[in-house]
Parts: sequence; structure tokens; C-alpha cells
Amino acid sequence: MASEQIGIGIIGLGGFGRFLVEQWGRMEEVSVVAASDEDEARALPEIKFHQDWKSLISDPAVQLVSIATPPSTHKEMALAAIAAGKHALIEKPLALNADDAGEIVRAANEAGVVCTVNFVLRYDPLVDLLRQAIASEVFGKVRRLDLRNYATQDGIPEGHWFWNPLVSGGIFIEHGVHFFDMASHLIGARPKDVKALTVHRRPDMEDRVFAAVVYESGVVGTFWHSFSRPRELERTRLHIAFDLGEIEVEGWIPLSASYWGWVDEAGHEALSRLLPDPAARVEKFQAREVRSSEFTYRVSHSVQGRYALPAPKLDVYGDCARSIVRDMVAAIRDPGHRLRVTAEDGAEAVAVAERAARAARGLC
Repeated sequence: MASEQIGIGIIGLGGFGRFLVEQWGRMEEVSVVAASDEDEARALPEIKFHQDWKSLISDPAVQLVSIATPPSTHKEMALAAIAAGKHALIEKPLALNADDAGEIVRAANEAGVVCTVNFVLRYDPLVDLLRQAIASEVFGKVRRLDLRNYATQDGIPEGHWFWNPLVSGGIFIEHGVHFFDMASHLIGARPKDVKALTVHRRPDMEDRVFAAVVYESGVVGTFWHSFSRPRELERTRLHIAFDLGEIEVEGWIPLSASYWGWVDEAGHEALSRLLPDPAARVEKFQAREVRSSEFTYRVSHSVQGRYALPAPKLDVYGDCARSIVRDMVAAIRDPGHRLRVTAEDGAEAVAVAERAARAARGLC
């Protein structure tokens, strides 16, 4: 017998909220039963509409509340949903600061509800493959991650809430949390020290930010975000450097990865399995020992290749959006199920982003 569908109520019917309606409408496990937005013109005829988000939370048909509104609203809405005994999926960031994020985490734990943040990148299949490659040390120890995010300013004109730090938290908190979290997830290490710089287009418009993070494992991460390019020139790349090679990842939703370096037989087999490329250039040579930093490695192959997911960006993004809800449904039905992204992960990313924002202002 099929399990009963879980009713989802979405607060916020902007472009992203409507995307969620479309993606979750394809799922058997859930049903979008209600939606809310300040703008009544955004109401969808097939879904019960609440102009007041508090009314949506109290709707008995809603079991899981999806909060897809500007960041400054997340804390109040999340705490209200949790207090009503509803499960909560909160769009990133979890909150505007670490204290508020921690309050949400504690409230959810005390209420015994499933609560998480929409870090879709953890559900990207390429991110999972990269995490395995890093853990397998195919190119030796990982040493550095360098994220370069040249984002578009199209869609966020001057005067948009994105530019108001009281509403968005600024670029580090509103946007950077995605990548702070992905980096920690990829290397399996927590941040230890954070430094940062920012550049303002004008005094009230911070549009370029840079952060450097040292992790407990000794890995150094650098993160650049700018919101200034035309949409056609938008580009995101993640460079991962190891003792014996490099991997270059393309796309803010990671879609492809190119790699090169020296490996041993086991490393070659792991790469062939994780990031297969029938056209990869592989040169086998006499096995020998090489030194990099304080480690000695035995290598026998020079490899260069590229792997791409077999689906376009929108399909991968949609799959990720459905996967996070499927993960939540599993946790709702089985209290022993471990979420791939927890509310604690969301709070830690906010804490790193807040440290970066404060460092850029010379406050720490």
C-alpha cells in the first residue's frame, strides 16, 4: 500500500517558488496543497491560496512548510512553522546571522520536527562523485579549493531587496552560504579561520566579495562572488588542487569536471569509475615514488580527461530540488533517517558567512 502524500505549503510565489511548484508537482510522495504570497496576483488557480502566510501555516492540510521568501523573513516564518508542529524547508540562508540560525535549530530539535535548508548543491550527483574522488585521494591530498562565481546582475536591478543587507544579509550570507557549505561537504572538514574583503559599486551597493577560509584539515578555500555581468557571460568554476593533480568544475549547478595529474593503478581505476571519459588521455609509465609536500606517493599513470553529467542544467537542478524533499520525506517517515543536509549544516554555513562579512568590515 502506497504511503499517504505529505502536503506542502509554499510561502513565496516568486520565480523560485513557482519552480518548486512545478518540480514537486512531479512527485508521488508529496502534494503542493497551499501557497502564500503578499501579491495576490501570483495566486495559482490549482492551489489553495493564502495571502497571509500565518494562515498557510495553520492550514491543517499543510504538513511541510517551504519558505521561499527573502532572508530577513526566514527566522520568524521558520519559528512559527516549527511552533505549529510543521516540518520546515527553508531557502538559503537559514537566517541572517548565526544566533538566529541557532535558535531555529534548537526550536526544531525541541519540537521533534524535520527542518533543513535548501542546499541543493549537496544533492548534485557530480558533487557526490567529487566528494568520493577527494576522499579516495586519487591525486593525493587535497590542498586548495578556489571558487570563482561571476554572476549576472540581470534580474536584480538597483533597488532590489538583494542589495539591502538588512533584508538579504549581503552576498556572503544570501549567496555565499551555498558554496561555503559545499566546500566543507566536499573536503569533510570544518572552517577554522576566515578572512575577507569586499568592494562596493557605491556606498549602498556591495557587488564584489572575496573570502579566504582555512579549514581544520589545512585545506585553504578561496571564494569570489561578483554580481555585475550580463546574463550571457555568467560563469562559475570551482578549482580543486591536490598534491599530484587538479580538477576544474564548471557551473554553479556543477555539470562537468575536467582533470589531470599523476595517479597509481588504484587511482586510475577510481577515476575511471567515478569520472569516466572514454576519450581520456592515459599514459602508463614505470612506477616510481615522488614527493609532494611532506608525503611520498607511488605513481604509474599520467591522466587527463573530462566528465559531464548526461542531463542539462535545468533537469539537474530540478532533480536536486526533488531529492531534498524526498530526503525530508524519508526523515519524516523514519526518525532514524539521516538527512544529507541538516539544519545544523545550514547554521554552520551562516556562521562562516557572518565571519566573512564581519572580517571584511574589520570587525574580527
